Amino acid sequence: MSTMTLLADKVGRISLYFFDLVFDIIDKIIHRSHQTKIYLGGIAVMSDLIISSLYDKMKTVNFNVYGLLDATNKIHTLGTDSKIIGRIFEILTQPIIEQVAVENGYMLETPELQTFYPDFILMKSKESKAKIAIDIKTTYVRDDQSTIKFTLGSFGSYMRDNVKNIAYQYTDYSKHYVIGFIYKRNDAAQESRIYDYTDRDRIITPYYDVKYFVQEKYKIAGDKPGSGNTENIGSFPTKNLADLIEGNGPFSKLGQNIFDIYWKYYPKYRIPERKYTSLDEFIELVCNNITSIDPSYNNSNELFRQIEAYKRAREMFMRADKR
Repeated sequence: MSTMTLLADKVGRISLYFFDLVFDIIDKIIHRSHQTKIYLGGIAVMSDLIISSLYDKMKTVNFNVYGLLDATNKIHTLGTDSKIIGRIFEILTQPIIEQVAVENGYMLETPELQTFYPDFILMKSKESKAKIAIDIKTTYVRDDQSTIKFTLGSFGSYMRDNVKNIAYQYTDYSKHYVIGFIYKRNDAAQESRIYDYTDRDRIITPYYDVKYFVQEKYKIAGDKPGSGNTENIGSFPTKNLADLIEGNGPFSKLGQNIFDIYWKYYPKYRIPERKYTSLDEFIELVCNNITSIDPSYNNSNELFRQIEAYKRAREMFMRADKR
């Protein structure tokens, strides 16, 4: 390899690094006000006030449980039913969210119906147009090499009409957070065994090795549904927890706005004719004509700016990877 080729390669990589650095700085200025740096498992994370407050409280909590304690001090054990375990994490997390709400001057509310989005609402008032949604999501993995996948809520209801199956209106929310729990199932756990409270250490707990992250939903969302026959947003698949902690999903550089448009118009699974089913197809379609997706969209210049910046960054990374 010639000296000039080596120099060009180094310059190209420096330019790539500089572009990514500048893009991150702009992103932080626009999207990440009131941030602080925290460390989770040795990973440095740029985090906003809500995320850092949640992490600060969660690090002192033991998320393991024995079972249900009845009025006679008997413990009824739990099996590995994922719905029950998911509800346990919601119960254990609620006091943490209550503390964060009080410390930051928010009211805390839960929807009247359990099937409504989100699990928890932070707001300054009921009339606020800057409400904060917090959803608790859980999934289990078999081992440390397993792919981590979540479903992140419906794209076929409130994201389309603003009001279906949601407390208040979707446009009343300025932020959407996910507290995600990853655990390993203990297949030896047996449901409905009864132990005295004093014998609790003999109980085989239903799960172990609990890990968690807190991140904005759009930053961990993928571009595919969570499953083939449901209308739920899927997280981007990864084997690395750090990807979820840092929010390295495909929409992280594109922003909340493009995430909303993408999933608002993502074709339902029963529809035979589909304009797009991937982020690449969506970007190609939008660049040709945004009104073919959303005739009412009136901020196309900003949309195009975000997409073009994303495309340039992606192309530069692809070129660098080929060297």
